[in-house]
Amino acid sequence: MRFLAISFCALAMLPAASHAQQAAQASVKGPTVQAASVGFRVNEAKVDATTKVNATAVRPHQGQDVALMVVGVGAMIAGALVGGNAGTIIVIGGAGMALFGLYHYLE
Repeated sequence: MRFLAISFCALAMLPAASHAQQAAQASVKGPTVQAASVGFRVNEAKVDATTKVNATAVRPHQGQDVALMVVGVGAMIAGALVGGNAGTIIVIGGAGMALFGLYHYLE
């Protein structure tokens, strides 16, 4: 039994000792993350300063709109759990809040 355990340990150490698990120094072949992506790619050399400014412009209060949508959906779920007339009022109010946030988000 001891011989069997030692032979399994030796077999487990053999690939590491022979550098079988080390990365090859040759060029990498096969699929890449860039090749797996879907969509259009912009070459950085062709992008001028105005394109970079326009692409990175962020709308103010965008986080507030997303927060309104999240809180509205949360209120709809809470209203569904409450049930009855009070739950219906909470669901309608949450739907209104979520739609208001969505409207401003898409604007």
